[in-house]
Amino acid sequence: MSSKLLGIMLIIIGILTFHLLGSQSETKTLWYRDITDKIYSDPVSVGDHIVFVAGDKGNRKFKLYEIDNSGNTTAQSAELPSRPYMPLSFDNIVVVGDLAKMIRGFSVPGLKLLWESATPEQFRIPPIKTGNNLLIQGEASVLFCLDSKNGQPIWDHTFTDTLVNYASDKVIVCLHGYSDIKNTSWKATALDPESGDVLWTMTLPLGADTPLFTQNVCVLTSNEGEAMVVDQFSGNILYKHQIKGLRTAQVLDEYLIMLAAGGSRLVCMSLMDGSSWTTTMQSTLAGVAKSGNRLLIADKKNVRCLEIANGAIVWMRSLEDVYNAFPFRNGIFITHKDSFLSRTTYGSYIETGSPNSLWVAFDKSNFMKPLTIENGELLITYDGSIRLLPRVRSSQTPVNLELPGQKTPGEPNFWKDKNASEATKLPVPSPAVKKKVIESEDEIDEEDDEKPATSDMLKPAVDDWSKKD
Repeated sequence: MSSKLLGIMLIIIGILTFHLLGSQSETKTLWYRDITDKIYSDPVSVGDHIVFVAGDKGNRKFKLYEIDNSGNTTAQSAELPSRPYMPLSFDNIVVVGDLAKMIRGFSVPGLKLLWESATPEQFRIPPIKTGNNLLIQGEASVLFCLDSKNGQPIWDHTFTDTLVNYASDKVIVCLHGYSDIKNTSWKATALDPESGDVLWTMTLPLGADTPLFTQNVCVLTSNEGEAMVVDQFSGNILYKHQIKGLRTAQVLDEYLIMLAAGGSRLVCMSLMDGSSWTTTMQSTLAGVAKSGNRLLIADKKNVRCLEIANGAIVWMRSLEDVYNAFPFRNGIFITHKDSFLSRTTYGSYIETGSPNSLWVAFDKSNFMKPLTIENGELLITYDGSIRLLPRVRSSQTPVNLELPGQKTPGEPNFWKDKNASEATKLPVPSPAVKKKVIESEDEIDEEDDEKPATSDMLKPAVDDWSKKD
């Protein structure tokens, strides 16, 4: 054998040994099932059963599957000729809308068709829940509220312009307006979920980011990318972030996660006092989760654990190719591979206490978001495998989950700011605010030498990624 061939063989053996020794062993499943169809949605829990969308996309044939806690298929719906959106679960009903302007309600258990309805136009936004009802954009400028039990309309609201986004919490916040290619901006209208009555309107030029909610506030963005904290009930602006060019991504308790510089930087802001820190992303963000006082950030190559108050890094783990990441229980669930060419896909559940996985599943396709059921952790894949993993004891130590500075439960001082502006006006800066306003995210680094921030100004940016060097 030539020395060159021997060298190549040693390199291959070394790579294989590295992956075999470095990969965590698969967690033993409680049970495993297979279906012949592909799975196209996360599982949803409806009573004592689990429902998901499956079928054959190539032949445009879809159906709902219903399984019990043992993974046995208990029912399948009639064929759905067009691909459905994510199912919405209610007490004993599952509702699904599809790309063919149809929306249907099915009973659970049994998946018998209870009602169906059609809209004049195809949904531009997937249907969402609002209490025990659902919201549907039936036309470009019309929002319908339907009863989930029978599909009958409860109310509808017609806007004078195009509806581009909406979300629901204690109120329904709708973004609408006229799209100018050269200067796209929108306004917001809040509707009563029960009656559809207008509660308030904000005419400031806004971006189209999905409204985010927590407790009694809503987070919107201006058309220049400034995050604004708004009282849900009055529309008063409680706080306006000083940095432009941000895109709001997620609210985790009292913290707002935003992306800047085209997604290459992540900004974490406290909704209690407006303080924030930033960190550089090595690659595209896959998902973010919070547990206690720590933050888990997954990108396409790594997962990092940071202190949520200041961005200080706790640990980092390389996962190579990450395909999706979901907040789950007290941590984050990630689908990843050792390499792009690898045939094995890993589904790992990781918590903040350690970079090691609490459990791992192996398969040949992407995993959907896990679902905690009575007897374990349900995990399904695109290729139709269904398994139940044992529920492990959390490695997360007890932490104080009270909001910082909160004196009365449910009434944090910051969100009850008496100086909040009206919905149709800009907030008036307090004397404590610096005269110089940071005009864009690129100026963050130039502000690092400034004095510590008060409640109305940013703290110096923290970029823990540079510490690696």
